[in-house]
Amino acid sequence: MRRLWLAILILAVVAGAALRCADLSLNEMSADEAATWAAAVAPSVAQVIALGEQLNPGKIAAHEVLLHGWIAMFGDGLEALRSLSALFGTIAIVLVFWVSRELLAPPWDDADASGREDGGANLTAAIAALLFAVNLITIKYSRELRMYSTMLAVTLAQIALFLRAARRGGFANYAGAAVLAGAAVTVNFFAILIPAAEGIWLLYVITRAGLRPMTEESRRAVRVAIALVIGAVAFAPLILIELRNGSTGVSRGMLKWAERPPLWEPVALFNKATGTFAFPVLAALAVYGAVRGWRIAHDAVAFALIWMWAPIAMLMIVSYAITPVLVERYVLSCFVPLFFFAALGVCELRSDRARGFALAAAVALSIGHVYGFMRKPHDIQWREATAIALENLAPGATLSARPAYTVEVVRYYLPPAERERAQRGRAPAIVLVEQRGCGAAPHAAVNQEYPVTIACRRGVAVLKR
Repeated sequence: MRRLWLAILILAVVAGAALRCADLSLNEMSADEAATWAAAVAPSVAQVIALGEQLNPGKIAAHEVLLHGWIAMFGDGLEALRSLSALFGTIAIVLVFWVSRELLAPPWDDADASGREDGGANLTAAIAALLFAVNLITIKYSRELRMYSTMLAVTLAQIALFLRAARRGGFANYAGAAVLAGAAVTVNFFAILIPAAEGIWLLYVITRAGLRPMTEESRRAVRVAIALVIGAVAFAPLILIELRNGSTGVSRGMLKWAERPPLWEPVALFNKATGTFAFPVLAALAVYGAVRGWRIAHDAVAFALIWMWAPIAMLMIVSYAITPVLVERYVLSCFVPLFFFAALGVCELRSDRARGFALAAAVALSIGHVYGFMRKPHDIQWREATAIALENLAPGATLSARPAYTVEVVRYYLPPAERERAQRGRAPAIVLVEQRGCGAAPHAAVNQEYPVTIACRRGVAVLKR
């Protein structure tokens, strides 16, 4: 059993690393990635933070600060920039194993279970890591230079320490859970959804265990809650800044592209993210795993259900009450319970043949979804369009882009000596306009001011006066 789970875990890490790291320059830089790059290449950490707040409203720029140091060591080539996210994405595979193992570990104050090596739990955790490693939703954000892969890795580490603290206690576990909760929020504000879900779990545990008389389980739950509150207070100044920036960004239309989700969106979210063919298999295994696990690992299933659905439910409420915010990248960690339940379902099948077939089908369909996505172009040809614009730009003239925030990707693809020629807020001689599909008409107002089309590349037109 040990060799089997260890072999599966090694396969997960190797395959996951290959899928995350292979040909990182396959797609051209996106405008969103360029905003992260523009902040990270600032001369000082203080300037990185200041620019990060401007270019990525609602974030503290913790990821950009890490990327700033990464660039100092490896440069700002596209593969080098994205490799930091690929590294965190690969580390996350091991963290999924750790979190799944912590979910299934027995209480450490159980004298009969303490110290017992549970090969079944290790096998389930290794299968969960493999399903995570080959799934598109976890690969896609590991191949971008944005902060979501970093947020996912920090969040998973925080959840693992939270589970250890709730199960065993210990100052290091309490402190680690609290510090990493705050750290995750500084990477992206929506990471706050996870401590909120953990708070629901702690309330359930305390209510179940009771306070009079207080059991050891309820004592640990209260201590974890206190640790999280202390962490929140310690990080409060940064969180308030992030909340303020996010509110300002929303008021300025940062999320105007988001649409109000339909009521079935929570289920559709998992379907779209994992693949039309892979999702039914994963969902069937997950339902079976959750039902079977309810009897043999009740607490693990209960916590995973809260982790999976509570953050999504919170964003649904905000989407209907305030503004649409239910976006898959904000709830990336919520996909991990799906893989955990599916792994539990595989292990609960009655025969080795059935388990092997189910796992092979889930992995093959997931990889097929990845292959189908990768073989089609999803990027905008900013590099080609920028080169054409520069060829047609008169000496001393400037160029820009529409929407205005896309000027950073134009600046990236200009030669370093020419980057100052890409400007915002001026009357440039040439403008690059993001559009949906080559041949689509640019925005009418831009088309009137720049009636001459120099060239059209995938997703972008080059116009001049």
